[in-house]
Amino acid sequence: MAIALIFVAFYPENAQGLKRNRTERITRLHFYMHDVVFGPNATVALVASPSGNFTSPGFGNVFVIDDVLTAGPSPYSRVVGRAQGMYIADSLKEPSLMLLFTVVLQSGKHNGSTISIQGADRAILPLREVSVVGGTGRFRFARGYAGIMTHSLNPSTAVLKFNVTLLH
Repeated sequence: MAIALIFVAFYPENAQGLKRNRTERITRLHFYMHDVVFGPNATVALVASPSGNFTSPGFGNVFVIDDVLTAGPSPYSRVVGRAQGMYIADSLKEPSLMLLFTVVLQSGKHNGSTISIQGADRAILPLREVSVVGGTGRFRFARGYAGIMTHSLNPSTAVLKFNVTLLH
C-alpha cells in the first residue's frame, strides 16, 4: 500500500506525453448507416450461428459489417465513412443487437479519424443510446454517446440515423 502511494505521489502528470487537456471540446456528428443484408451489394455477413434449439429466432447469430455511412438517408447521399465491426443477436425475449464497431470517417476535417461504438441496440425502442468508448486521430481519447433511430427498414436493408455527441 505504501509503495502504491509513493508511486502516485511522484508519478508526473504528463507521463509519456499524455498531459490531460483541461479544455476538452464537444463535437456532434450526424450520419446514416446503410445495413444491406441481402443482394450483390450486401454489407453484412452472418459468420456464426448457435447450435441447438432456441425459441428466439436469430438469438446468438454473429454478423460482421462494413456498412456505408452517408450524410443523408439516401444511399446516393455523400459518403462520409464506413461502420466496420460486428453485431450479435443477444436477447431471447426481444429484437436486440450488441453493437461493436468502429466508425471510420473518410471525408472532411475528420478524414482518417475513428470512433469506437459499443452497446445494446434494443430495436423495439424508437430511440436507442449506445456508448462511444474511444477514438483515434482528431477523436483520440473520445468518449460520449450515440442516439440511434431507425429511419427505414425492409427485409433487405435497414437505414439507421446516428446522432453522436463526443467529448474529446
